Amino acid sequence: MDALILAAGRGTRMAGIDKPKCLLDIGGTSIINNQIKNFRNAGIDRIFIVTGYNSELIHSHLNDDFTFLHNTEYANTNNLYSVWTARDSLDDDFICVYGDLLFHKEILDKCIQNNSDICLVIEKNIRSETMKVRIENNLIVEVNKNISEDLADGNFIGMAKFKKSMIPVLFNEISLLVENGNLNSYYTSAIESLIQKNKKINFVETNNLPWMDIDEEHELAEAKKIYQNMNRVDY
Repeated sequence: MDALILAAGRGTRMAGIDKPKCLLDIGGTSIINNQIKNFRNAGIDRIFIVTGYNSELIHSHLNDDFTFLHNTEYANTNNLYSVWTARDSLDDDFICVYGDLLFHKEILDKCIQNNSDICLVIEKNIRSETMKVRIENNLIVEVNKNISEDLADGNFIGMAKFKKSMIPVLFNEISLLVENGNLNSYYTSAIESLIQKNKKINFVETNNLPWMDIDEEHELAEAKKIYQNMNRVDY
């Protein structure tokens, strides 16, 4: 199994930081180092990292010990295009995570253990600023930011697993979106395209294990508290 970390964005809501959000310190380590630790502890050693904004800082931080892919259009695209940069690299089951995602290791374990073709990790508690999901018959039928809170059944936290057999299927949908000029879309747009073609999209829940996607400055302080709690011996 592989991992794909999407770390190309600028983090424009983080009060003018001059480095990729994945490098933010959460209490003695960076977000991306914590992700890598969790992946390796789960037995995932082949890790692809999509860079963009100030990519050289990620390279130097990680000593070029990983497979780097570069989104040259990061300033004008969204993570759909970042995933697209991995189309010739992925050839096994893989976990895809946002580069600003802090997550408890057991959330990753639950995602890995799910045997569905496509599995999204969701939290049933609604967070207004995060990508929301709608569920019918125990399957995800919508995943986007436009779902109203009264219709939403939870949030997509930014972690998903794809079986190897789904790689050509997923990238075919991404290809269609890219060719139609949808460069500023989230890759969840491709998942919604698959839903419209009757592909079953499954999910696992966080079960209230801690996670945080860090978009704004005040969320970094909260992430540091979460990380500190996650590393308590008795947690």
